[in-house]
Amino acid sequence: MPACPDPLKKDCAPQRQCRPRGRSQLLFVLQLISLAILTLVPLAWGAAGRNLQVIDSSKEPVSLHPHRSFDQYSDVIISQIYEGLVDFDFNGRLVPRLAVRWQIISPTRFRFWLRKGVHFHNGEPFDAHSVQFSVDHQMHKQPLAAKAMLFDSGMHVEIIDKYTVDLVTNLPDARLPSSLPMFLCMVPPAYIAEVGDDGLELLPNGTGPYRYLDRTPGHSIRLTANKDYWQPDLPRIKDVTFLFVPRKQQFDALMQGRADLVTKLRGTDSLAIMSSPNTRVTKREEAVALWISLKNYDSPFADRRVRKAVNYAVNREHLVEYVDKGSSAGISTSSRSVEIGYNAALRPYPFDLARARQLLAEAGYAKGFKVRVLASDDTADIIHAIKSQLKMVGVDLQVTIVPWEKFLKLVMVSKTAPGKPRRDWDMTAWITSNPTLNAFFIPMVLFYSQSPYSIMSDPAFDKLYLDYVSEATQDAGRDKLNMLQARALNEAYGIYIAQRVQIYGLNWDLSIENHPTGMLIGRTLAEAYWKERPGSLWDESTQSEKRKMRGDHEIGHHR
Repeated sequence: MPACPDPLKKDCAPQRQCRPRGRSQLLFVLQLISLAILTLVPLAWGAAGRNLQVIDSSKEPVSLHPHRSFDQYSDVIISQIYEGLVDFDFNGRLVPRLAVRWQIISPTRFRFWLRKGVHFHNGEPFDAHSVQFSVDHQMHKQPLAAKAMLFDSGMHVEIIDKYTVDLVTNLPDARLPSSLPMFLCMVPPAYIAEVGDDGLELLPNGTGPYRYLDRTPGHSIRLTANKDYWQPDLPRIKDVTFLFVPRKQQFDALMQGRADLVTKLRGTDSLAIMSSPNTRVTKREEAVALWISLKNYDSPFADRRVRKAVNYAVNREHLVEYVDKGSSAGISTSSRSVEIGYNAALRPYPFDLARARQLLAEAGYAKGFKVRVLASDDTADIIHAIKSQLKMVGVDLQVTIVPWEKFLKLVMVSKTAPGKPRRDWDMTAWITSNPTLNAFFIPMVLFYSQSPYSIMSDPAFDKLYLDYVSEATQDAGRDKLNMLQARALNEAYGIYIAQRVQIYGLNWDLSIENHPTGMLIGRTLAEAYWKERPGSLWDESTQSEKRKMRGDHEIGHHR
């Protein structure tokens, strides 16, 4: 069957997968067995257990392999299928997941007691060997997984018994607790031995609340509830379909009932959604922000005065008020107020065109200059506004806007070669979340020279980052983390625009809670549920309730 031309049509059949070479026959059989099991097993979900249609991204994930991915849109779907030892709850606290408890034995040794009776989706048991294999597979297999950079390079597992392991590092690592939830997923050793990593990519197999069902390229990925999930009351919704819909069509898809949940909406969309009898919004200040990185070599931004000048030339209040429609708050650093270790003492550059022009003249750019900008499509409105603002001081942005998955491919380069990598872009603009909920993460991603997303190189910053990493605990490293954030601000490595208020538009009967990471992680969907009120979308009591809520909201807004 040809690819579905319209990702919003519900009658498009999934396509067969292209099978990797070498193990094609085995993989094909595995697919048939998996689909047969999922089809034959009866699940009693009731009338309220209808399929949930979700729009979280305009494009398909870059990868569904948890050790190959390093982008938020891939990790959202991966986190429905795979799990780590610990997780963040809805208040941002670390809670048990595949480990029932843990203890810090020493600054380089963490002990985890594992949950018993857990199985991967193919029936393979989860135990200490699974943890040891998963850590070795991510940390020491070539090519090295991108997520490995979030951990000590010598990290390994020592098995105490079948359900007890020690996670051991060569050096203390202050990042470790915050990095575990999203960046160390457990994978099945025997399954990978049979089908290889390409097989795991093709037919994902984790312990999570949802099982992979199928995909229609360019259209959707379907998941179904894991009937053997270790928490028997979850997930509450049986089937979830992730639709990949262009951003300009996502609002219409929600309003027309072709989607039940849209996770990335503009502030201007809120009123229309709240005014409809069958939709509503939820909002939360989350670890999601917009920033611009500046290349500090082979460009005018090699001069710190130029980097500071463009910071002075950006009117953040205008961007928040007139472009993001109040759904953001200005920020002074790449960390945000919802993160552990946020440096609240730092203040953003004030809007000062005279100071910007003075610094440009001192740096020899009184007549301005041109620079190349790569921007992800979710920043389009704001990057065009910034282009107009910087033009007032003679800085001409030559902007290339691409979809998120293409942005990742263009911005990522190999960091194995010595020296400063060649970059085609002087600025990059993007919106991303912080799944660690820790203030070290975004500076590392944006500015650490070994990050796949960094377009700058500063040995002094690298040293500060590594000094923080080597602290035994997050509390012990607080001063160094503050210094790290202060240097990023004082050196003007980037232009920090705004922390986003994440807006969900959703079906009135859907109950779901926004997660502080700003990502629709596995636990978020697993705990979502349909309110059991058949026919509630259009009855008078529901409309009255919505009118009351809108009235309360308006009263609260004016207080």
